[in-house]
Amino acid sequence: MKKYVCLLVLVVLAACQPKGYQLVNRTAQRIGVDSLTASADSSVVRFLQPYREGLNRSMNEVLTHATARIEKGQPDAALNDLLSDALLQQARLRYGKPIDMSHLNYGGIRNNLPEGDITTGSIFEVMPFDNQLVVLTLRGDMLQQLLDHFANGDKLVVGGIRAKVHNGHAHDVVFGNGRTLQPAELYTVAMSDYIADGGDNAGFLKKAVKRETLTYLIRDALLDYFRQQGKTGQPIKPISDGRISLD
Repeated sequence: MKKYVCLLVLVVLAACQPKGYQLVNRTAQRIGVDSLTASADSSVVRFLQPYREGLNRSMNEVLTHATARIEKGQPDAALNDLLSDALLQQARLRYGKPIDMSHLNYGGIRNNLPEGDITTGSIFEVMPFDNQLVVLTLRGDMLQQLLDHFANGDKLVVGGIRAKVHNGHAHDVVFGNGRTLQPAELYTVAMSDYIADGGDNAGFLKKAVKRETLTYLIRDALLDYFRQQGKTGQPIKPISDGRISLD
């Protein structure tokens, strides 16, 4: 009897073994869902209307004006200079102490600024990410590594310094106060937490001498800067000062 029970168990186990399946064909169909195929729910539209109106008012707030379109570019451009200088100015105000330079991720600048009205929405389009402003204290040799890392590819966007780039290496680095880059000295750099956390393959920055988070979004720093510029009554002129040059 035991022999037959064992045989029955083996048969059942064999039947339960998964069969080998192989995908032989597949098809797909795109189903569009828009205002033509799906009508809006009127109750939802009414519920969202006040929020939509408030958002539109906020995004359409005119901060300042530009005499011409302000664009980013490589190795240097008017938008690069404007944004990095704006970040440096606001970072110094927030930090309450001198900061040697600022850095922005070239790829994080997602749009140009228009001629005419620069609105809150314009700044959100330029800087859509919620990156925090961070101040890193770096030894000169690590700062050199930072400059070289982004100079390789002509994506070095900085405020507070001038430099020449040759074959991906930054040299003749001079700060706004005339100070030159020395390997053993300490420098403070305002940048985004994304880069400070090692984004864009900048993992070496995790070994910074000191890191301070200012609890201030980079986008908010730019909004504050452009709003202050608007109060001066003077329009912004797109100017590139050639702070990063190739040789």
